[in-house]
Amino acid sequence: MKNFLLALAFLCGLSACQQKTSPTVNAAVGKDPRLVTKEEARDTLLANPDAPLKAVQTLRKLNNAAFENHDLTKLLQTDIPDNGFYGENRYRIEFIFTSVEKDAENPALYHIKGKNRYKKTITPMEGTVLFSDLEEWKDPNLDPAFLDKGDKIMRAKGVFTLKEDESLATSGKFTGGVALEFLEKNDNTAELWHYSEGSPLKGAGYKFDGKWTGFKDATKVKPVIWARDIFSFANDILKDFSIGERDVEINEKYRELGWVEFWSGEEWWTEAVKPTI
Repeated sequence: MKNFLLALAFLCGLSACQQKTSPTVNAAVGKDPRLVTKEEARDTLLANPDAPLKAVQTLRKLNNAAFENHDLTKLLQTDIPDNGFYGENRYRIEFIFTSVEKDAENPALYHIKGKNRYKKTITPMEGTVLFSDLEEWKDPNLDPAFLDKGDKIMRAKGVFTLKEDESLATSGKFTGGVALEFLEKNDNTAELWHYSEGSPLKGAGYKFDGKWTGFKDATKVKPVIWARDIFSFANDILKDFSIGERDVEINEKYRELGWVEFWSGEEWWTEAVKPTI
């Protein structure tokens, strides 16, 4: 039963924010039950939901050789886009990694292919994610009953470089730092970890934080940040951005920044299928 409940808590939503589903709380009537915020999971995974959050604790730090025993490919490659904020006005931007391959010689290096969408412009991109730090940590706020014996909560940190298609006049490259938190289960499988609001990622799963620099004009530099669950820290970037307590509700004053069609489910990243004769 414990594994079943935890598996339900890991269900992701149509949006790219990995909304959590609680086995004890029903979604709003008329809504896809997957589109539920992380608050439901927080209620069920905390030992005491009413207690103040304690800081997470690092148990051990591993060297780079440890990445040989950890494959983060499936954690980085996504089926639905991630959401983020771009530019000084923090306009919505979306990213999706359609291909992730672990380097054959460097176990901490991953080769990435994907796309991003800013406003109506869809741009192919490719590059790398290079991890340099790996650590095991503990969340003292969690109910230990939701972790099996041998389960470990891990965090990997590194840098990323993603270059857009240079043939496009508006292209540039994204660079910065990346952090990823995951649960390494005792059967050697791994899942993104979303259930520690006291951690540096606040339950975001992973976060890319950096800048975009134009190819044709290197003076054009714009901040960018995106995550698997952007709603974990969105209110730290734009005040009162997410005003829903249970179901995600985006503040109306920010919807003109690209969030009007957030629930549309448009699969903009898929290749158009040519008709056959």
